[in-house]
Amino acid sequence: MPWRKYHTIWFVMAFGWVALYVVRMGISPVLGMIMEEFHISYATAGSLFSAIFLSYTLMQLPSGYLGDRFGRRKILIISTLLWFFFSLGTALVQSFAMLVAVRFLTGFAHGAYFGNEKPTIVAFTPVEKMGQGQAVSFMGLAFGFFLAVFSSGMIADYTHNWRWVFVVFAFPSIITSFLVYKYVQDPKPVLKEDAAQVRAAYRKAFMGRDLWLMYTLGFTMLYAYWLLATWMPSIYMEMGISTITASSVLSGILGLVGLPGLFIIGTLSDAFSRRGVGRKWFVAASALIWALLMFAMAYAVEIRASSTLITVLYLTSGFFAFGVWPPYYALLGELAPKGIVGTTFGLANLIGFLSSWVAPFFTGWIKDTTGSFSGGLYVAAFVLAAGIILILAVKTPKGSGVSE
Repeated sequence: MPWRKYHTIWFVMAFGWVALYVVRMGISPVLGMIMEEFHISYATAGSLFSAIFLSYTLMQLPSGYLGDRFGRRKILIISTLLWFFFSLGTALVQSFAMLVAVRFLTGFAHGAYFGNEKPTIVAFTPVEKMGQGQAVSFMGLAFGFFLAVFSSGMIADYTHNWRWVFVVFAFPSIITSFLVYKYVQDPKPVLKEDAAQVRAAYRKAFMGRDLWLMYTLGFTMLYAYWLLATWMPSIYMEMGISTITASSVLSGILGLVGLPGLFIIGTLSDAFSRRGVGRKWFVAASALIWALLMFAMAYAVEIRASSTLITVLYLTSGFFAFGVWPPYYALLGELAPKGIVGTTFGLANLIGFLSSWVAPFFTGWIKDTTGSFSGGLYVAAFVLAAGIILILAVKTPKGSGVSE
């Protein structure tokens, strides 16, 4: 297959996700060193994650609008440059309050990426390859997750200083800025400056029935994802894996498992879409299998099954936890009003990322109340089941590979 321009776009956007995730998740393995230096509690240390997710979530809708209004290329370059400087700034802080402030600002810079990266993939990718394009792009996220968890601790151990993690992890960001500058251009405007047309597009993005079903579906799937990403090391320790290193290594493998999940499900959704099977059925099937695996994991934790069985269920869940997103984003791109795709994706991620505030807290509350993580896992499985109902209710557009 000859190399096309959209292939370059895919890989530049994927590299950007690697750069984003190493800065975001690189702090997790070195939290112990940060707690020791600043003499803070576990609860206080958790505010670091709250800070970056709060600002990241709040930035979703503005960033998509700014990209639609002023050009996605500019926003992508500015945002990646900013988180380069904020990563270096993380290494220079002299107090915990400064660290929280820098991480909060980092979240704003990170938040400008999604709402402009996803529409860039949509703009340059042929419709028949949209699932594969979204998959390749998000493979950067999965690999960045793995790379951050695995290499952050190694850098800190080698240098005996957690700050060097963020010096090293800053450089992929500046490389991303250069790659976007060199290889990414803004597509031609789709939405003409017609007031009625603009109002109709925004009305559909903010009030459209099918889009709101998709936005809420995103919340259900991200709820289950953030439960796994936040609490899986603790779940392993509850099951008898006593060292933080071992539980973190097992948890970090989730990113590697996500790589084939993204590519296989994304590619299959393209192939079947060309044969008349709509992408929503791939989303529904992936979510159904994932929900069943979460139910099984909840029961395994409840009866204190072997850590081997829980690991198999967890890693298989990871395949679908990542794999569900390429057909989801491809379908969202088909439903989005032309000309404000960035705003639509930004609103979708804003609604979805509210789960990053709810799932960790609610799961922790259930653990405190019941003494086990099984209840939280059952809740996540039921939330995913609700998501299946939502996607089945979506009416897909004509020409998307399904007859309604």
